Amino acid sequence: MKKFVYVLAVVLSVGLLWAGDAFTGTWKLNPAKSKFPKGFETKEMTVVMAEQGANMAVTAKGTGADGKAISVKYSFPMNGGPVKYTEGGPAPGTTVVNKRIDANTFESTITINGKNSRTTTAAVSKDGKTFTLTRKGADEKGNAIEGMEFYQRQ
Repeated sequence: MKKFVYVLAVVLSVGLLWAGDAFTGTWKLNPAKSKFPKGFETKEMTVVMAEQGANMAVTAKGTGADGKAISVKYSFPMNGGPVKYTEGGPAPGTTVVNKRIDANTFESTITINGKNSRTTTAAVSKDGKTFTLTRKGADEKGNAIEGMEFYQRQ
């Protein structure tokens, strides 16, 4: 009986882990499989996503192509809404709003000084092992950008 209770507890725990949002977990950038737009080049990046009630908390740490440290922390409602930065946010006048497309996809609209600048789409693969972050639009100076970052679950 004790063995059954232990096995049941393990199965229920695993079930709860699988029931979480597709984005939760630790993700590591694979630069070789990524295509960076100018100004977004990154040597390495680790992203940790965790559910906090109805919000997703994101911590990203890494190194830019220039060797400078990157550290960003923010949260957003998992059903969609504005992003709230607590560290390393965008330039003043910039807003980011997420929209939930489906269980494995978010779309972010970046607006700079009231003008729609670019769209970023984050999508987790069906097997949950990878996610891609695609950017399309313009940078802060109005230059066209397009690129994709490839992350693997750790």
